[in-house]
Amino acid sequence: MTSLKEQTSRWLCEWFTSRRKFKGDAAQLPDINYFDAGLLTSLEVIEFVSEIEDRFGVQFSEQDFQDPRFVTVAGLAELIADRSAQASERR
Repeated sequence: MTSLKEQTSRWLCEWFTSRRKFKGDAAQLPDINYFDAGLLTSLEVIEFVSEIEDRFGVQFSEQDFQDPRFVTVAGLAELIADRSAQASERR
C-alpha cells in the first residue's frame, strides 16, 4: 500500500503532465521549483491550489504559501500529508 505522500506526489506530477506543463523527464518533476521553472501562470496557481484542496480535503493557510516546501511537488506532497494528518486529528 502506498502512503498518502506517495499518492499525492503521483497526483501532483500527473496534474502537471496532463496539462502539458512539463515536457522533461517526469522523474525529475518532484524536485523542480515549479514557480522558478514557469510551469504555472498566476491564474493556474489558483486553479492548482483549489484542485488540491478539493482533492485532498485540506485548507492551506497563508503560512503554508510561505512554506519552502510549497514550491516543489515533493515538498507540497509532504505539506499536504501534514495538513491531512492535522485535519484527521481534529475530527
